[in-house]
Parts: sequence; C-alpha cells; structure tokens
Amino acid sequence: MQKQKYTTDEIKAGVKFLSNKNVSFEHDADEQRVSIYVDVGCRIWTSGDSIWSRGVVKGVKVSECGFAVEHSSNMYSKEDREKLTEEDLYWSGGLTGYANYDGSGKDGTWYDGVDDDNGALLNRNTSKESDGLIYTDEGFVKNLQKYFSDECDFDIHLLEDYFDFDYSEQGMQSEESVNFDVDLDGDFWIKCEEEIVKFAVGEEQATA
Repeated sequence: MQKQKYTTDEIKAGVKFLSNKNVSFEHDADEQRVSIYVDVGCRIWTSGDSIWSRGVVKGVKVSECGFAVEHSSNMYSKEDREKLTEEDLYWSGGLTGYANYDGSGKDGTWYDGVDDDNGALLNRNTSKESDGLIYTDEGFVKNLQKYFSDECDFDIHLLEDYFDFDYSEQGMQSEESVNFDVDLDGDFWIKCEEEIVKFAVGEEQATA
C-alpha cells in the first residue's frame, strides 16, 4: 500500500485522524517503522460467524489496538539498498497488528478459557470452558472499523487506501489479543504527521 501523490483532502483527513484524542502516532526513523495506536475502552461486538466459535455473539471489552509497518529496505544492507528498484520498496505489516481485550468472560465479555504457559489458547471451540476464538468473526473487524469512524475521525472513504487490516493466522491468536495483518502506507502517515508539526510550529511562532 503506497501511493506517490496524495490529495489535499486525503492529507486533511489523515491529519484529523491522527489529531483525535484516541489516536497516537509513532515514527521511528532509525528502524524505519511506523505505528498507529488507538485507545478503545468500549465493547466491540462480534457477529457470531467465526469458524472458531459456535455462533458466539458478545460485546467484547477492547482496551486498545496497535498497527505497525516496517519498510522493506530494512531487509537489505546499506550497500544493497542503492541497487533496489521501486518494486523493492514498500511498507510491510504482516502479523504486526493487535486488539487487546478482556477475555475473562466477566460482565458478558469474551471468555478465552484456559491457556498454556506460552499464552496459546487450548480450547479452540466453544465449550463450557471457552467461547473459542474471535478470529475470522467478520462483525468484530467491521465494528472495530466503525469505532474508528465514529469515535476517531477516521474517514473510510478518503483513507481506506492508506490504512487497512484483517485477521492474520489462526496460530497467531493468543490470550486476550486478536492478531492482524496490517496494510498501511507509512509515507502517507509520515506526511500527515509532518503537517501536524508544521501547524504546531506555526502556532508557537504566531504567539511568540
């Protein structure tokens, strides 16, 4: 997910999203890593269509989400980077997203059941010990995206090309955390952050 030119409306929408009180942004220039974190603090409902549960529909208490990508040039030595073509340069976000939630089963939230010492869930199917996995539940992802739109100023029509996510692998799902693959245009979000900094500097100079 990478685009060379961004419209003014797209940049404004990105700035509005990053400026929301529930959203924080990090850019590690040395590691060439971009991260977006979102505070949730409310229930995100499942639709009961996960193939790893048996029709469980619940309002899951989600605390926060995180989404990160790293630039592909990190995979090469400094010498080899000069030889890279445009096709070699991209932002990669496999397995780098998460949504942390309360899996205790208390007060109607999701119930993970027992786990081993490594945090891997043992009860994969719904039983008296577990609700199974949220993994593959379409409603959970859609309602999380709806939360971004309703509470975080995320304009899906303008920003869907620059930030998207979906479930990763079944084996990556762990206790009280849903794992995602992330599709995110790091250059776009760095540009939006630069615009926020420019505005802040301008405000300081105007009041000095």
